[in-house]
Amino acid sequence: MPPYHVAGLQAEIGHAKSGIMSDAGRCPICKRDIPSDAASAPFRPFCSERCRLVDLGGWLDGTHRISRPVSEEELDQGVAQDEAETDKAN
Repeated sequence: MPPYHVAGLQAEIGHAKSGIMSDAGRCPICKRDIPSDAASAPFRPFCSERCRLVDLGGWLDGTHRISRPVSEEELDQGVAQDEAETDKAN
């Protein structure tokens, strides 16, 4: 399971190591199936507001965290990568 990517940086979180999110159609908290269409899944990638709030609580209490300090060069590199991807899309 790849870690989350934030502005070109990898952010490993506690539940990512357990293999959650390996199946794009499952809630990362409770593992319930999630419909693929956005209209049927307003809390995507979570199945419900409850699971969304459980994940948010993990970030707020420090359970989920970015694995290491981010250097200024990495931040600049992430911005350049994001801009390049945006240019490709247009």
